[in-house]
Amino acid sequence: MSLLTLISALLVLTIFRKLHCTRNYIHANLFASFGLRATSVMVKDALLERRWGQRAAGGPIGRHWLSHEAALGCRAAQVLMQYCILANHYWFLVEAVYLYKLLIGAVFSEKNYYRLYLYLGWGTPVVFVVPWMAAKYLKENAECWALNENMAYWWIIRTPILLASMINLLIFMRILKVILAKLGANQKRYADYKLRLAGSTI
Repeated sequence: MSLLTLISALLVLTIFRKLHCTRNYIHANLFASFGLRATSVMVKDALLERRWGQRAAGGPIGRHWLSHEAALGCRAAQVLMQYCILANHYWFLVEAVYLYKLLIGAVFSEKNYYRLYLYLGWGTPVVFVVPWMAAKYLKENAECWALNENMAYWWIIRTPILLASMINLLIFMRILKVILAKLGANQKRYADYKLRLAGSTI
């Protein structure tokens, strides 16, 4: 149901040209990251379940599970899943940065930052997934890379997620402060663009 809803939202945002703007492009990328995250988790779980079922059956198939070749697909799915999880968190960060720029930016420049948002949302996860993948291959190259015997390698992936979440929290608190200040002004007319934006943000 979640995937179908996300696909429907993406179709609406891409088909109707009146909805084409930076804000909705960012929403579409966030929806896509949710969809990819869900799909990658299902693929990884399906591969794990199939391999685990073969392992539990024992015999030559069970031994095949332990071979490097048998685990390649499962490892690729694990890498893709970690990338999608990171991308999902960084598209949340892009949403926050964009909203912060609209609400708090002193000057509303017409410069399009969408390409920078793309780099932040889809590019940043690569910076962390590649070292994690190298560490797993060189130091913990066992089965599906799902075990975390050395937590230092696990933190290669989790630290950027924690960092993005903390930045999101700080941005949220700052935005909330601005919104409350603007609404507290008790203006009857919403002539101020930032005030109207604050109202719609709530």
